[in-house]
Order: sequence, then structure tokens, then C-alpha cells
Amino acid sequence: MIVTPSDCKGGTGAITGIQGTGTGTLVYTWYDSSNAVVGSAPDLTDVPAGTYKLTLKDDSKCPAAVLNVTIVELNPIVIDNTTTVISSPACNVINGSITNITIKNATSYLWIDTTDNSTIANTKDLLNVNAGTYKLIASNNGGCFRQSTYTIPLGPSAPVMTAYSITNSDCKGTGMFQATFDMKSNSPGYQYSLTTPTGKEVNSGGIFYSPVDSTRIKITDLLPGNYIIRTAGSDGCVTKLLSFTIGINDFKVDTREVVIHTDICGRAVGTITGLKFTGGPPPSVFAPPGTGNFWFDNNGNRVPQGLTYLAGVAAGKYTYYGINANGCKTQTVTFIIPDSVSAASAPVLDDMKICLPANVALSVKNQDKDAYYYLYDDEKNLIDSAKTGYFTRKINETSTYYIGAVNGICISPLGKVVIMVVNPGVSFPNAFTPNNDGINDTWNIIGLDQYPGTEVSVFDRTGSRVYHAINYAQPFNGKLNGVNLPAGTYYYIIDTKKPGCQNGITGNLTLIR
Repeated sequence: MIVTPSDCKGGTGAITGIQGTGTGTLVYTWYDSSNAVVGSAPDLTDVPAGTYKLTLKDDSKCPAAVLNVTIVELNPIVIDNTTTVISSPACNVINGSITNITIKNATSYLWIDTTDNSTIANTKDLLNVNAGTYKLIASNNGGCFRQSTYTIPLGPSAPVMTAYSITNSDCKGTGMFQATFDMKSNSPGYQYSLTTPTGKEVNSGGIFYSPVDSTRIKITDLLPGNYIIRTAGSDGCVTKLLSFTIGINDFKVDTREVVIHTDICGRAVGTITGLKFTGGPPPSVFAPPGTGNFWFDNNGNRVPQGLTYLAGVAAGKYTYYGINANGCKTQTVTFIIPDSVSAASAPVLDDMKICLPANVALSVKNQDKDAYYYLYDDEKNLIDSAKTGYFTRKINETSTYYIGAVNGICISPLGKVVIMVVNPGVSFPNAFTPNNDGINDTWNIIGLDQYPGTEVSVFDRTGSRVYHAINYAQPFNGKLNGVNLPAGTYYYIIDTKKPGCQNGITGNLTLIR
């Protein structure tokens, strides 16, 4: 077996010359340190440094043979921190350092300040720096490198900051900085100062032990920008604790959940809902002047709703922007409300059959409360209109009508209804005056001569028949057995004996004296 080291870049190591024995077919499987399969041949080549496991199986039922082999790295860079010395900066002096690191096989060095990833030195030792966290990258001419991270603590004249958080600002200045410190009951007090990089003080205060909770500072109403927080002890030592940045949250409209409902037939029922806001509080309906929700139509006219949604508007293009109480303005967004102008549903009516001419009610079955209805004759001439879809017509003979619905700008196909009159040509009044003045002294029924065998009966309120005739040769004169019947309401049955009218026609008849 021959083991070939890998260089620092990896992929040049090899394990060769292995010869297995067994029964039947031999199966080789190589695994790396994470147990991933990296080879299936006797030789393992072109792999980085590391420990590898070979399993060998044959056709017998014996357990697999296992071999572990380590490929070393050729001339690796080694960083040994056993003797490393880390020194905190002295009072009011930038002289922190990281020295005495043992490094093998490296020719170049690079120090990175992890606060902003800036390069601060290219020497083995790091000298004259503030407290903070630094990364060393050691490399050689072969392109190999190793890295190690170090933290220089603050000196004894500064508090130990255990945690901090930063909240970005909006356009007005709502940023916030909070920090927690490890303070004991016997710890001295400190003063802190928050400044801009140019030295302008933004906030200041004290840091003292508190038995209630961890000692902390909280600074609010910070504008976007860069800041430095420093502390000063009773000995006059000033220590830079941290540099940080307050970013800005863009105040934006989030349209991902917007729902647009189309207008219908030009009736101005379109809606736009679901606007969300990020980076600040949403605009308020009751905000100060100059702030709020601003909607505009396609002509640039403001839509006077002032809400974060639109309702009851016509189809068209609308633009929106908002200004919240802090004076932050969103981007302008555009929405389009389409119009649904598909035809309204055709009115549906039932065809009818009546025995004699009569007043007939035509009623649309599928009424739309938002539609208006129009009635047409058999030649489709407009003869009536109604909001309810209800019409009354005097029908003397079999007739055909058409009804259309108009909803906004939508017009329906015409619905058709046929009223069949079984006994056309018959007419009669619903009252008569038998007072011997020669006018309407009898109940005059016209047209019954067309229907021989017609039977006519009249009844009073008690159901007693007061008149009966076949073919109506002698019209009803308001008398029974020669005696005048009292004025009032009577009931009639006219039976023409025609198919479909076997039960006769019934109604009220008023006798007036």
C-alpha cells in the first residue's frame, strides 16, 4: 500500500497498491470522515488530506474487511496558540496587541478587523489596536492558508458589555441602541457618551450596578448613520466600546397580498384591498395634514376616500402612495381594476295558458336586484319598463313578449314568454247596473257564441247559485225568479268545455244598484 500526501489545496492525495482477496467478486467501497462514499475501486486517488475507511466484501457471508488509512497534508500551515499573548489597551492609549503566535510553513500574514472586515496589518504580530475581535490569515507561496480569530478584551477601566442590539430607523429618526453590561455590586460606575464619527455628542449618561436586572443603556430616536459609544471610568480612562451603524428602513407598500375585485357592468363596484406596509407605521386616516393615504384615478384626480383600500370605484387605473405620521412616504404603486362586461343573464319567465282573455302578470323568475327590465312586443318594439321585472298586460289572444335586463352597461339576451289564450274573442265586464236605465242592465258577455255549449253560472256569497244558463241566450239581469238580487259581490264560473279549460273560468262580479 502506498499513501501519497495531499497538498494544502486538496485533491492530490492518494491511497494505492491495495490488493484484496476473497471468494467470487470483490466489492471495494471508500468512505471519508463524514461517511460519504468517495470511491469504489481498489485505489483511491485525487482526494484531500483526511482519514478514509475502506470496506471489502466478497460473495461469501463473512463480514466485510475494514481498513482505515490517513492521508496527511504536505507541509501544512500550522497555527499554534499555546504561547500566544493577548494584551488589552492601556488607559487612553491604543496599544492592545496579539503576539507570540507560533506559525509554521507560512510566508505572509493578514489581519482583519471583524467589525468592518477592513485590513489593518500584514505582520505576524498585531500591535497598537483597540479592544475588539480580529482575524489572522496566514498563507504561503503555494496558495495555502490557515486562519484563526482572537479577541482583545477591554482593560480594567471599562465595563464589560455582554450584549447589544441595534434597531434601524425610519425617515424621521426612530433608530435605537441597547446594551447590557456585566456589573457587580462592587463594580465602579461609568459614564458613557454616544457620538458621531466627527465627535458630535448625541447622547450621554451613566452605567451603574442595578440589583433588579442586568445593567443596561437604551438610546432612542437615532437618525440613520454611524455612531461610536465610549465609556469613562473614575480614573479618567476613556475606552471605545463599539462602533455601529443605524440603517434606514425604507417605508414601502407591500402589494403581495393585494386583492382586486373587478367592476361589474360599469356600476362602480370595484375594490382594491390588502395593502400592507413595511419599514414604519402605516398611514392613518386621522393623521396630521399632509399625511395619510393618497389615491389618484387615471386622470390624476385624487379619489377622496383617504383609506388604505379603495371601494366602490369604477374600472380604470389607480395610483397610490402613503405618508405616515412620521412624514415617511412610500413608493408610488399602480393598480388596474378591470370591468366585467359580459352579458347579464337572460330573464326567465314561464309560458302560460289562460282559458279566456284576462289581465296577466308577467314576472321574471331570476331577478337581479341591480338590473332594470324592459318589455317588448312580438316585433320587439319597447312597450314597458320596470325595476322589479314585474309587468301586467291585458291578453285578448295568444301573444308573445320579450323581456330584456340592463345592468349598468351590460345588456342581457332577450327572454321570451308565450301566453296562450284557449278561448280568444271573449270579453265581459266585471260589474253591471241592473237599474232599468237601458245602460248595462245585464251582464253582457261578448263572443260566447263562438263556443257552443258554454255553461255560465253565478253564485252569491253563501255559495247558492242564483243564475245558470247554457249558451248564454238570456244574459244575467240581476234577478232570481223575477226578484231583484241585492247589490254586492257575486262569483261566476264560465265553462266553454274546451280542452284545457274543463274546470271553467272563475272570478268576481259586482252588482250595483
